[in-house]
Amino acid sequence: MNSATRYRSFVWPALFILAGVLALLVNTGRISVDRLYQLADLWPVILIVIGLELILHRTLTGWPAELAAALVVLLAIVGAVAYVAVAPNREATHTIDASEAVGTLDHASLEIDAGAATVSISGGGSLDGDLYRAHLEYSGPKPEVALDRGSGQLRITQSSANFGLFQSQRFVLNLSLNSRVTWAITSNSGASTNTLNLNGLQVGSIELNTGASKDEITLGAPAGVVPVTINGGALTVGIHRPSGTEASVVVAGGAVSLNADGKQTHGIGHASYDSPGLGGAMDAYRIEVAGGACTVTLDQVAS
Repeated sequence: MNSATRYRSFVWPALFILAGVLALLVNTGRISVDRLYQLADLWPVILIVIGLELILHRTLTGWPAELAAALVVLLAIVGAVAYVAVAPNREATHTIDASEAVGTLDHASLEIDAGAATVSISGGGSLDGDLYRAHLEYSGPKPEVALDRGSGQLRITQSSANFGLFQSQRFVLNLSLNSRVTWAITSNSGASTNTLNLNGLQVGSIELNTGASKDEITLGAPAGVVPVTINGGALTVGIHRPSGTEASVVVAGGAVSLNADGKQTHGIGHASYDSPGLGGAMDAYRIEVAGGACTVTLDQVAS
C-alpha cells in the first residue's frame, strides 16, 4: 500500500496527549483529581473521532487528509479538557431535603430505586402533618423525589450514569414516614445497606430486591398477615419483631443459615421456621428470603 494513502490513526497519540495535559492540570492544582471521573462521560467521543478519521481518509488523500484528521483530534482534545474542567462534577456530594403534607392520605406506598445505596427508614410519629421527610446525600445523577397523590405512591429514584459503565455515584437516604399512614414499602437496589426501624409504623408489606445487601429490620405490631419479601444474591438479614408476635420464615437459595428465635438451621437450598402460636394467629409476619447465600436471623425484642 502506498505510504501516502496509508491510514494512520491519530487516536492513540491523542489519548496520550490528553492524559499528559490532564495530569499536568491536576499536578499544578488547576483541577481536582476527582474531576477525572468526568472522562467516563466522553467514551463515545473516541468512536466519533475514529469514524471521522475513516471518512476523511476515504474522501481525501495526502496532506489534506492528515491535516483534517489532526484538526478533528485537536478539537476533541480541547473539548475533553474543557469538559473535565467545567462540567458539573459527578463525584461531588450534594444534598436534597424533601417533604410533603399528608393531606387526606391514610394509605401510601414507597418505592426506592437506586444502584449502590445506604437506606435508613424510620417511623416518625405524625411529623407535624408531613407525610414524609427525606434527606438525601448523593453524587452522580440527581435523584428524583415524587409523590403521586392520586395513587399515594412516593417514588425516590436515582438513574444510573454512563449506561452502567464506569459508574461512581453515591446514594444515602434518611427517610422518616408518618406513622398514622399504612405503608407498603419496596426497595430495588444493587449493593445496599438497609436499616428499617419500623417499630410504631403501620406496615402493609415490605419488599427488598437487591444484588448484595445487609438488612436490619425492626418491626412493630402487625395488623393482619404482613408479607416481608427479600430477594438478592448475598444477603445478611436481621429481623426483629415485638415479643409475642407470631411469624413464619422461609429461606431459599444456595448456602442457607437461619437462626429463628434461637433455633439454628444450616444447609443448602432451604430452611424454614414457624413460631409456636402461628397456626391460630390473625396477626403475623410471613417472611420469605431468597438468594444465593443467605444468613438470616429472626428474633423478638421487648416492645
